[in-house]
Amino acid sequence: MEKRDGKVGLFGLTALIVGSSIGSGIFALPATLTAGANAEGILIGWLIVGMGMLSLVSVYRNLTLRQPDIDDGIYGWSKGAFGHFGGFIGAFGHGAGDAIGNASYLVVIFSALGAFGAFSFFGEGTTWPAVIVASVVLWTINFLVLRGVRSSTTVNNITTVAKVIPIALFIILAIFHFNVHTFLNTFGSTTILDPVTGKYGHASIFTQSRSVLLATMWTLIGVESGTIFATRARKLSDVAKATMIGAVIVITLLVGTTVLALGLMAPSKISLLHHPSMAGLMSSMVGPWGGMLINISLIISVLGALIAWVTLSAEEVRLSGRGGSTTKWINGLNRHEAPINSLWITTGITQVLMIIAGIWNAGYIVLLSFSTSLALIPYLFSSIYALKSAISGKGYQDNHGRIREGIFAGIAVSFVIFMIYGAGLRYLLLAAIVWSAGLPFFFKGKAERREHLTGIEWGASLIVIALAIIGLIGLFTGMITF
Repeated sequence: MEKRDGKVGLFGLTALIVGSSIGSGIFALPATLTAGANAEGILIGWLIVGMGMLSLVSVYRNLTLRQPDIDDGIYGWSKGAFGHFGGFIGAFGHGAGDAIGNASYLVVIFSALGAFGAFSFFGEGTTWPAVIVASVVLWTINFLVLRGVRSSTTVNNITTVAKVIPIALFIILAIFHFNVHTFLNTFGSTTILDPVTGKYGHASIFTQSRSVLLATMWTLIGVESGTIFATRARKLSDVAKATMIGAVIVITLLVGTTVLALGLMAPSKISLLHHPSMAGLMSSMVGPWGGMLINISLIISVLGALIAWVTLSAEEVRLSGRGGSTTKWINGLNRHEAPINSLWITTGITQVLMIIAGIWNAGYIVLLSFSTSLALIPYLFSSIYALKSAISGKGYQDNHGRIREGIFAGIAVSFVIFMIYGAGLRYLLLAAIVWSAGLPFFFKGKAERREHLTGIEWGASLIVIALAIIGLIGLFTGMITF
């Protein structure tokens, strides 16, 4: 924290956003993108992703400033769009998604450690030794967070700075080693090397850019972190500023690493690099010590992001209890003002996913995609609420900026719908299983308020349960796999 009053200031909120967004994916992104696209497709893809991300950031910023009475971010906006059921899906779904993302972070930490000879028994991060030790790490962090938001946010500030410096160093070195001929040699080529089969195939520029969108879906996660902590922020205006500043920093780092990498090696060679591919690129510029630096930075980066997300996931779920969309029990805080009850829920979800990862050998990308798919629905709800507000004029004292902000909200709605479509039916069915697990908390909240479920709430609940049953059948029959 930046101030003795325990409130989070501008730097802390910005560090939270950058720290949550820059996890481990950035270190593997060069190989991930070049596995499906060459330079032109990557640039077009990033242009679309950048516009989509900025439209979402604009939604978060505008809603924060226009409607300061809603101080609980995505949860409050989801509830504003679709009532308490929308708030439940927005908060519990988003928090549970973050908890699943925590499982992906643990997997990649021990996968990185498994690359060292002394820790080869950790394998790809899903062996049982890895699951057991990761569980110990998870519960240690759980108890750290229970000491209070102050201590865990301070750690996040430090680790954010520690991981951004090596990435910035990579970008600076890549600028000096950038080869224009290498970059342009396959710029508009439609020939792509499949790193799995080792065979070349044809992919149109549209197909290439679409693959970039799907591969970078996870980059949307984290830019809303400041809004989740709006209730703990020193000033709401700091939330709006931090959201914009953090998004610009994140986009710069993501685009910088992937585009500059194309001037260091041919896309076909980058796609064959071992993860994290940034380590191989760094080694090609300065030697083995560069690769070692990136690997160490990866571990620090993921640990830092994990600490932030354990806090964020619990905080988001807690807001549903605070706002009345679930049972008041979820809103419980301990003497350090840590969200004790919601923390047990989200840490438990992470633990279950770690066990599932061990049983089904679910890797980092699968878990991260599952996490992202759960967050997309709350993003959609928030964007719809922003569009609804712009149309109705809610929060606007005059018409200044109303049309412009409505256009950004419309772009955000369209963008998120496309991303949900791209994620596929599998993740929607898996998400329904998570929502169904949280429905008892929603029903308990209705009972505490002495309210009966409306017809719409009954219908929505039955649809979620039906999708969850289909998802469970798919899992047990093998039609759906991790």
